[in-house]
Amino acid sequence: MLNIKIPDQLQNKIINFAILTGQTPEQTVLEIIEERIDHQSAYDETTYLMKSQANRERLDDAIRDIRNGLFEEHELIND
Repeated sequence: MLNIKIPDQLQNKIINFAILTGQTPEQTVLEIIEERIDHQSAYDETTYLMKSQANRERLDDAIRDIRNGLFEEHELIND
């Protein structure tokens, strides 16, 4: 069993988020941790790309475009 001390302010955020998702706070925390672990390679790649100023600017531009609705959706290509 793993015991973690979660600060009160973060506990309140977790509780509020859990209420919105219809889960217990424990289920919410486990889901968030699981998602983070499942996507570790994406975090690693982003960290690597963010080391370069040029890549960081490209990523920032892409994020801004997506937020502004400037993107095209495409079907996945199956090999």
